[in-house]
Amino acid sequence: MPEWRAELRRRLAPLGLSPVREAEILEELSQHLDDRYQELRSRGEADADARRIALAEVSESDRLTRELAAIEAPAPPVSAAIGQGTERGGGGHFLQDLRYGIRMLRMRPGFTAITVLTLALGIGANTAIFSVVNSVLLRPLPYPDSERLVSFWGTAPEKRLPVVNLPDALFVFLHEQSKTFEKLAAYASGGASLTGSGDPERVNASAVTPDFFTVMGVKPLFGRGFVAEEGTEGKARVAVLAHSVWRRRFGSDASIVGKPITLGGNPTVVVGIMPPGFDFPEGAEVWVPLVLNAEGLDNWYLSTVGRLKPGIRVQDAQREMAGLTDEFMLRQPARFPDAKRGSARMVAKPLRDEVVGEARTPLLILLGAVALVLLIASANIANLLLARAAARSREMAVRCCIGASPRRIAAQLLTESLLLAGAGAAAGLLLAFWGVRLLRGLSESRIPRLDQVRLDPIVLMFTVGVTVVAGLLFGLAPAIRASRVDLQDALREGGRAGTSGASRRLTNGFVVVQFALSLILLVGAGLLLRSFRHLLDVDPGFRAENVLVARIQLPESKYAEEAQVRAFYARLLESVRAVPGVLSVGLNQRVPFSGGNPQQNLYVEGQQAKPGEPIPVINSRNATPGYFAAIGTPILKGRGFEDSDNETAPPVVIVDETVAQRYWPGGDPLGKRIRTSLDTSARWMTIVGVAPNVKHASLNEQLNFELYRPFLQSVTWVNYLVIRSAIDPETLTPTIRRRVADLDPNLPVSEVHTMEQAVAGSLATRRLINALLTGFAVLAVLLAAIGIYGVMSLSVTGRLNEFGIRLALGAAPADVLRLVLRQGLLLALAGLAVGLAGAAWLTRFLGTLLFGVRPVDPVTFLGVAAVLGAVAAAACYLPARRATRADPIAALRRD
Repeated sequence: MPEWRAELRRRLAPLGLSPVREAEILEELSQHLDDRYQELRSRGEADADARRIALAEVSESDRLTRELAAIEAPAPPVSAAIGQGTERGGGGHFLQDLRYGIRMLRMRPGFTAITVLTLALGIGANTAIFSVVNSVLLRPLPYPDSERLVSFWGTAPEKRLPVVNLPDALFVFLHEQSKTFEKLAAYASGGASLTGSGDPERVNASAVTPDFFTVMGVKPLFGRGFVAEEGTEGKARVAVLAHSVWRRRFGSDASIVGKPITLGGNPTVVVGIMPPGFDFPEGAEVWVPLVLNAEGLDNWYLSTVGRLKPGIRVQDAQREMAGLTDEFMLRQPARFPDAKRGSARMVAKPLRDEVVGEARTPLLILLGAVALVLLIASANIANLLLARAAARSREMAVRCCIGASPRRIAAQLLTESLLLAGAGAAAGLLLAFWGVRLLRGLSESRIPRLDQVRLDPIVLMFTVGVTVVAGLLFGLAPAIRASRVDLQDALREGGRAGTSGASRRLTNGFVVVQFALSLILLVGAGLLLRSFRHLLDVDPGFRAENVLVARIQLPESKYAEEAQVRAFYARLLESVRAVPGVLSVGLNQRVPFSGGNPQQNLYVEGQQAKPGEPIPVINSRNATPGYFAAIGTPILKGRGFEDSDNETAPPVVIVDETVAQRYWPGGDPLGKRIRTSLDTSARWMTIVGVAPNVKHASLNEQLNFELYRPFLQSVTWVNYLVIRSAIDPETLTPTIRRRVADLDPNLPVSEVHTMEQAVAGSLATRRLINALLTGFAVLAVLLAAIGIYGVMSLSVTGRLNEFGIRLALGAAPADVLRLVLRQGLLLALAGLAVGLAGAAWLTRFLGTLLFGVRPVDPVTFLGVAAVLGAVAAAACYLPARRATRADPIAALRRD
């Protein structure tokens, strides 16, 4: 083979090229001359003639030198992206790449539109979900130094009590002895009637210790907070109003500070107005001073919050609270006979974690789901760009020949990818804006702080980061492949350059990844949907259809005596029972899904707890005789309550099946006696009936001990009116309000809803998570189907000659069909195998969200794999059919 370099170097010398640039050109030209020399020799030319002709073609009349001089001078090489002008440094390169990239995308509007839409869905979903995660999980609470705010409580899992609130005496002891907190505060949420200045209204009223606002670090907008003496018995009644109530009820009149309002039937002086956004405890509208009994141990009702001293960790506070609780119980052996060092268990959490509650896991799962969707979309776009790069191989080869370096070609293609990502992000932000508005309007969802979700600068920075990462993910592989174009093949084949083996392996790998990720998403959605189906099939212990409930709270200032309370509710039940359409009516202290769980210790006659065993706890509720018929809970054994079960009759109770099976398995609990007080002088209560287990907090709650006491024997001022009707229960609402107003015009009727709404509301967050995850999974499957269809279509296009020859040689169309389908399904099966392994590992994080189904559920896994397999077969079928129609004559003529 002749040596060309010396002659070529002589001709390039006048250009003053850099050594690196000169070597690149010498390499390209030498390869071209070698190919031309071999061609001439194969035609019969002599060695000397072939050498002379080849060299003359690239350098005749010094044309090579002139053209290279025009390209290479002055100094750095001409921009390969534009093909004209001079270098202007990095900024010039970027602007040239940008202009050229925009022009190239405009030339292919169909490709650009599909890519931008795909990216908009992926980036928009990521932005919307991250905005929720940012607001709920990441953004600090709106209180000064909120990271130092800690909530703590006791826990007794052996009694099935994950959360145990504190009694007055224990809180007072902790408040006095704690060294890790700057200050401690206690609060108890409740309600009160607000009358005057409009219709009677029930407001969420929280009783708080005087240090509460100091602990939270928030000062009133007008007026003041509470002072220490207002937390003692006998002081004047005062209140602080939330900004929302002040604006709605009092027209934002600042002069209300210092004036009395009627709260709970009592004149109460407003001493302060809180600033907008202060919402703790959640939903609080009024705050009143909490009067503590330093000796009180009967009611375990206090929630707590404290502000840590600087440098103190939450774990330090938790250890201190546990130690102090041990000491407190050891000082009272009569009340805590089994107390010993290390027996008290306390839980302390940053207040933000307590506010977020159980929303953390589903939100992080959703964020992971949308990230997978974006990865699938990026793999899809990467395949499209790889196909485009193959179609543009001649263009890339020409650029290389006129001086473009591989790095410049890669930079140009990456610029195009980032342009696509930017356009997709712009459209995605619009979709995210609509999505956030939709999510923010889901008031029935129990996700905390959802109303505060917005597209803030943090979210926009996240979107920019996601956009850049996505652009690099789907743009890097095509850019690298295009920068390594084979010049001889590209120039020889022209625009028909095929896809290289490496590119095919890369596109096939992307398809495998898409199917694996799609399967993981679809398995997760399938598990949650099956779990939700199981929840809907749960028997809640009552019949929710055609039941209306309404909360009535009698102010103790007006109804001071139990006889007055009994008389009012008797008149109310009689009045409501006479309403046309009402089938039955009753009262209960707490109805299912209304929140709250009054609890007492349980003592069973003849079955005392053994030494060292925890005393069991039972949920206690008071009900009237008509309650069980109204709520639709049958009495399984014995009888329900009767009007004769009054304050003068022997005390009786109804227990649920859990109590009966635990203490009298196989026996008869009727006639047995229990009590709820340690005091041996307390009267025993006789069991007269057994009711089914009722779900009071959620459909997936664990079974607890439940007892019902006759309302007349255990009067409560706050009760839920329960009405079963023969007509649409919501139509009764105005009538019920009028009947209450007829008895007492100052009584508000609150929390009016149907039991079907209550059950649906308990499932609202699950329904939202399921809907979003299912939507993302369906989108992922669609993208995966499009991806495998595109890859198979490209493969068939590149192999039409092969299929035509096979058909010409006698292959049947069915053979070609099977060949193509086999190729596509093998890719899908590889993706399914990887996805099944990934799903088996990742679904363990769904454990807390599942009910009645295991994280590795064979039915779900196999069902999802079958669905994806069918999708893959359908996506491969159309390209396979096209392969069977290849023209054998055209294939033979072309070859």
